[in-house]
Amino acid sequence: MDQPDISNLITVQQAISIVDSAAIQSRCVRVGMEEALWLYLAGDLASDRDAPPFDKSLMDGFAVRADDLTEIPRELAIVETIAAGGAAQAVLRTGQAMGIMTGAPLPPGADTIVPVEATEMSPDSRRVRILESIAVGRNIARRGCDVKSGAVVLKAGMCIGPAQIAVAASIGAVKLPVFAPASVGVLGTGDELVRPDQSPGESQIRSCNNAMLMALLRRFPCLAMDLGIVWDDPAAIEEKIKQGLSHDVLLITGGMSMGERDFVPGILRKLGGELKITKLRIKPGKPFVFAEMPGGKFVFGLPGNPVSAFVCTFRLVSRLLMRMAGGPAEQRLAVAPLALPLDVNGPREFYQPAIFDGRELHPLKWIGSADVFTLGRANSLMIRPENQPALPAGSAMEFLEI
Repeated sequence: MDQPDISNLITVQQAISIVDSAAIQSRCVRVGMEEALWLYLAGDLASDRDAPPFDKSLMDGFAVRADDLTEIPRELAIVETIAAGGAAQAVLRTGQAMGIMTGAPLPPGADTIVPVEATEMSPDSRRVRILESIAVGRNIARRGCDVKSGAVVLKAGMCIGPAQIAVAASIGAVKLPVFAPASVGVLGTGDELVRPDQSPGESQIRSCNNAMLMALLRRFPCLAMDLGIVWDDPAAIEEKIKQGLSHDVLLITGGMSMGERDFVPGILRKLGGELKITKLRIKPGKPFVFAEMPGGKFVFGLPGNPVSAFVCTFRLVSRLLMRMAGGPAEQRLAVAPLALPLDVNGPREFYQPAIFDGRELHPLKWIGSADVFTLGRANSLMIRPENQPALPAGSAMEFLEI
């Protein structure tokens, strides 16, 4: 059987280059720490003081003068106890010890901390016997040993996770400069679609694309809004697209092919869009559109079949969203041995659902781009290059974890 002519379709790598070269307009905003989680820093953050801000004890025990410990055991008078958050009321003198808690400041005159397990208390708790020799300076964190005042502790471009929130809180950075995430609208098209909460007629199906994409977009730094479903009417679609262009990025599923009811590409051109991609050499996902619109807006026209829409969003849309949010566009590809042999691949780069069990990659039977149930079993997408020959079990295979 003759293969269809795909010479007019661009490769995935060409599409990646086009999407990655699109000029973006990043916005910087200041947000609270909770709002900043998983966003990207737009500026360096420096410590407002030394950390720790004083010489502090690293354990519960006794602050002493090392010169008093030339002979062991040695008994010392306990003159006070310093709690975390407190401070000594006097200078430590020869022959004295001060009880001290973990994190408390070292009293003046002391130069060593003896851990409590290396001591014995007198019956009246007024004296302590030091049982072990302790080197001078032990069990003390010196002022500024973690970081000096003015030192950059979080660099611009870092993704803000829980650990970075801890750093920000430690330096009092309650408002963080971040790249604003893109706003994204998600629009479905098709007379055959009804909402998931509706009962479909005999020739209708429940739409899963909007719900799927809204969930998938939560994995990327963006603010997504479900714009619903519009029927296959040019005027209605145009009006919905105009509304959707209030967002930075608009995702439209369906209406991207060459059929008589595939209106979206023409409407995008009518609205002043420059279609950078119209067909893609990818499986699934050939009817794919990427358009740059007036005002610095972008539209991704995604296939109506859910597996195709998922693959194209995960592989291509995500790259633009990451860049707009100040992050890296690159995706981490993993490699694992095949658990099963594979037949020869066709002329399009193939993203085949698979299960990675921690050791091997198990390809799932390809039913087609509408088979969301197989996608629902998968945790990975195998990436098969164009015209890849048949592979035996054990062959190394690249994949994306989904």
